Amino acid sequence: MTTIDRSGHSVEEIIRQFRREHKIRDHELHYEILQKPSRGFFGLFANKTAVVRFKLPSEADRIRLYTETLLDRMGISFTNIDCKTEGKTLYLAVEGVVETGFLIGKNGSMLETIQYLINRTFENSKEYQRVYIDADDYRKRRESQFLNRYLAQINKVKKTEETLTLEPMTAGERRIIHRHVEKDRGLRTLTVGEGDRKRVIIFSSKKNADEVRKSSGFKQRPSRAPRGKGRPRRPYKPRTDSKPGVSKQAKKQMHRPRRPKPRTQRDDHGKDS
Repeated sequence: MTTIDRSGHSVEEIIRQFRREHKIRDHELHYEILQKPSRGFFGLFANKTAVVRFKLPSEADRIRLYTETLLDRMGISFTNIDCKTEGKTLYLAVEGVVETGFLIGKNGSMLETIQYLINRTFENSKEYQRVYIDADDYRKRRESQFLNRYLAQINKVKKTEETLTLEPMTAGERRIIHRHVEKDRGLRTLTVGEGDRKRVIIFSSKKNADEVRKSSGFKQRPSRAPRGKGRPRRPYKPRTDSKPGVSKQAKKQMHRPRRPKPRTQRDDHGKDS
């Protein structure tokens, strides 16, 4: 955590400005009042300003504190959450869980839900692109069991430099393959297909990714243009020459100029002279 000292006329105003500036939540706020404000006595002594020392958490600390608060509100007892950073990925390991089965859920469904909430909350993070959470090494054991089925094929790709296309997998299974291959500089991975038919291609780092994709027979989906760029939309112009529910005959009568009525000549023969 980073320590920052701030001074001002009141403690409340200092805390309010600090939270607004750094977008600090309630469970992330840690501070110590070093000096309270005071006024001089009859102008003989100078006024004292308030001084507050804040502890600004790092991005990893903020994610850890958020996870601790989330688990506490769910009623899950644990002893510690260990953080480990690898590049743009943060790994959270929940240790000392009393009810491990409840936290993990059926086939890891509860862990997936908690992990989804954490990633959505910190999706705008500049330091991390992905956050993984594990409890009592459940994911670690499951990933090792899953990888054992493909280790021989992956090692074969490394020796022969041939391309390997795996069967369709879920998003979680594909991440396991990607993370394992990333550790080897001689290999690369590529995701092809759409929907439930997405596959992972493992190939040598000496090959070009576009050539591997073309040779696999899977077409690359066209990337969407970012918002605010591309062809501008035409401005909307409401039509003023038509009105809903008005027939063509009525429109002609509406725009046709009115003819003046002919004046009638009065009969003056009956008037007195």
